[in-house]
Amino acid sequence: MSDPPTAPSTAGLPRPPSRLRARFHKSWPAVAFGLLILLVWENVETWFDMKPYILPPPSTIAVVGWNGWSTIFWPNARQTLIEIAIGFPLAWAIGFVTATAVFHVSLLSRGLLPYIVMSQAIPTIAMTPIYIIWFGFNIVPKLIVIVTISFFPLVINTLAGYRSVEHDALNLMESLGASEKDIFIKVRFPAALPYIFTGTRLTAVVTPIGAFVGEFFGADMGIAPLMLAMLSAFKTAEMFMAIIMLAGIAVSLFLIVVIIERLVIPWYFIARGEKE
Repeated sequence: MSDPPTAPSTAGLPRPPSRLRARFHKSWPAVAFGLLILLVWENVETWFDMKPYILPPPSTIAVVGWNGWSTIFWPNARQTLIEIAIGFPLAWAIGFVTATAVFHVSLLSRGLLPYIVMSQAIPTIAMTPIYIIWFGFNIVPKLIVIVTISFFPLVINTLAGYRSVEHDALNLMESLGASEKDIFIKVRFPAALPYIFTGTRLTAVVTPIGAFVGEFFGADMGIAPLMLAMLSAFKTAEMFMAIIMLAGIAVSLFLIVVIIERLVIPWYFIARGEKE
């Protein structure tokens, strides 16, 4: 009786890098560059004999943020977060519905799309006082500003995704007698998902900017009013802390979208060879 076959030996073959090692290899340049920036920033006041209020070092900003977190920074950041939590899904829904409607209805494509593009040529900050006159000093003008700034990237990317489907796939579905609804659900929408998530990532980044712009006029709470109050007192460290909070919100929202994207369309990253 012959011996059962044995698995080929892997001795001497290079071991694939671990997931942790691969992530470190990808991220260490950014971490090193960030630490270098912090090192230079921390010492630039001493090296160039600057006044403290011009460019406070990161250590001073951290102390200011720690001491005033519960009384100054968190209450204002919470207000901005509320606006973003409402404005982001609202902008996404309006952008997605608009793109889908424009794609399917040629009359909307010819009549509405030029005005959507034109709306981005008008500085949003110039329209904010008008929105306040129309809707008052409440959250509505801020949500309008968020939607106006944030929905456009999603519209453009979603339209590009719908139009990216190969004609062979469409012809195959039509030859099988599929309806327009079936083609959209089974072919166009799945093919457009990477584009939709690209637009969603862009929307996530600009939504905090929209909230900040909306707060500039007629708001007594939020990151923008906080910065204006600190500006009048020349409290530069507090202003930098406000900027860091706004950037942190934008980065966090972006990362949430990235995680959701990895969970929803893992096949897209596997096809690109990105299994991590």
